[in-house]
Amino acid sequence: MNIKNIQYKLKPYFANIILIWFGFFLYKTISYYKNFITEKALTTIFLLSLAYTIIGFSYYLAIPKEKIKESKGLRIFRFIKKIIKLTKPNFKEKTAVLFALVKFFFLPIMLNFSFQNFYFLKNQISQITSISTLFSISSFNLILFPLAIGFLFFIDTTIFAFGYAFEAGFLKNKIRSVEPTFLGWAVAIACYPPFNGFLTNHLHWYANDYAFFYNNPLTFILRLIIIILISIYVSATIALFTKSSNLTNRGIVSKGPYAIIRHPAYISKNIAWWLTLIPVISIYAIISMSVWTIIYHLRTITEENHLGKDPDYQEYIKKVKYRYIPGVY
Repeated sequence: MNIKNIQYKLKPYFANIILIWFGFFLYKTISYYKNFITEKALTTIFLLSLAYTIIGFSYYLAIPKEKIKESKGLRIFRFIKKIIKLTKPNFKEKTAVLFALVKFFFLPIMLNFSFQNFYFLKNQISQITSISTLFSISSFNLILFPLAIGFLFFIDTTIFAFGYAFEAGFLKNKIRSVEPTFLGWAVAIACYPPFNGFLTNHLHWYANDYAFFYNNPLTFILRLIIIILISIYVSATIALFTKSSNLTNRGIVSKGPYAIIRHPAYISKNIAWWLTLIPVISIYAIISMSVWTIIYHLRTITEENHLGKDPDYQEYIKKVKYRYIPGVY
């Protein structure tokens, strides 16, 4: 293999490597990320970066020259070059930049959440001293309910972390497009750290997954309903699976709860939150939750505007007519 062929084959690889390790450098040096990313999450990002560095090098050397595809790294560098020269980047270049921002923002968040949920689960399991002690309303409220919620959120955040970390043809999660509007980005990232913290400082946060509803029997009933709602929420993530990712179109999913309504995750999560307000209901709690509901509705609108450019989604809307409630809306 001559030098020119090697250079040609490794050019997209090195473009990706520069961006990956630059992202890791930012995580290590930006004060917010130094405080925000847990040690285990940062170690995971390091190991993922190292694995790509080693495996990617072998892959690009081994693959035939005619099968070499333009990498996102090359598109991003070309985007930068065009911006400097005051020329207009093309759609693929813009999409590569936007997805790099999506991955940079969401990957550490989901890894943090995944590890937090794992250790929460581990702690809850350690509290189970005997199976026979679990068959009571009180045990359900104190042990089984938190265990179920922690398990569901662990599944959800781990799947999303995987979705942000990996993209490949065999995973069927290649990026088709990324949300192009400021509003779409604003309402999405408003729901995640650090931006949700800014909102809750002004609105306060009244919803509580572990709310106690006046007495044990009522708490038992309402917590069962909350588990059902959160299960619907997580079933939407499972249906997306490798396509799980905010602000992106990685192919239209129409199975699971998406075969019934178009936004099962948003409606189930919001209903669960509204239920948990019952013990603390007040005008302030209602205003706060109303704002969050509006934010999620705006996420619905912007997502549908974005995905609506995809012919597959246009066909999906014809089959699944309702956003939130079958037969109603």
